[in-house]
Amino acid sequence: MHPSLLTGLLFDDKGDRLTPTYSTKKGTRYRYYVSTGLVTGAKMGCSNSVRLPAGNLERLVIDRLRAFLDDPTALLDALADELHSGLGRTELIKRSLQLAEDLQAKAPTVAKTLLMGLLCHVNIKPDRIEISLSRHRLAAMLAGQLIDQRTQDPEVKQHAHDVVTLMVPARLKRVGREMRILVDTADHRTTANASLLRIIARAHHIKTRLIQNTELTVHHIAREERVSAAYIYTLLRLPWLAPDITTAIVNGRQPQHLNAMTLMRRASRLPANWAAQRTLFGFR
Repeated sequence: MHPSLLTGLLFDDKGDRLTPTYSTKKGTRYRYYVSTGLVTGAKMGCSNSVRLPAGNLERLVIDRLRAFLDDPTALLDALADELHSGLGRTELIKRSLQLAEDLQAKAPTVAKTLLMGLLCHVNIKPDRIEISLSRHRLAAMLAGQLIDQRTQDPEVKQHAHDVVTLMVPARLKRVGREMRILVDTADHRTTANASLLRIIARAHHIKTRLIQNTELTVHHIAREERVSAAYIYTLLRLPWLAPDITTAIVNGRQPQHLNAMTLMRRASRLPANWAAQRTLFGFR
């Protein structure tokens, strides 16, 4: 990893930037990201100040980004409004997989440039790590367009619709002067809810049918499946769930209270804003 891979991209729960630093013990160099106040000495006694092992944090960020880029469903959902007419989905997915490899295999300076080009912004929360990136920048990058180097500042204000947010469930635990990042392992993952998976799959299947056959209507499908048209209309809201909500459901990481019945009941008033969706379904 680049010794300053997340420099300028990393912020704590208060919105303060984290700064790279290091210490040397017995000839071994240990890298950290710390609250700016700890570096300047302005917040030495502040309990909210953090000191995080740099290598672990960088790996978590890169691994989450690669998982997103390796997931065609999540990628296409995130780029639904940004797909370029000249770039087929197969080619887009191919380039996304290559970008995922570049993040891992290329020189650290390349990974840093990619993160900056995507307007990557990493927020450390008490119970999770949030990685946000620009939907428009990602689509442009996959389309092979050049990114204006003068507008790579991650603090550039973005429209809410342009932001794709990826989450890593993680807890911060203070150990001495530093904070450790505790991430759920595969042994602690919950089992995916089969009913939720079926209803999500059904929604995407019906959406695909309507797109492929312009003569087919919601009322036709309702009669075929012996349900009301209102039910189908509600079902068709589900493909517009925030990609990280769909990913969480697929991985069995939805809130315990969220089942198929609750999902459909709340989907009837599904907001367009992804942050509002997370609140509605209990992801925050």
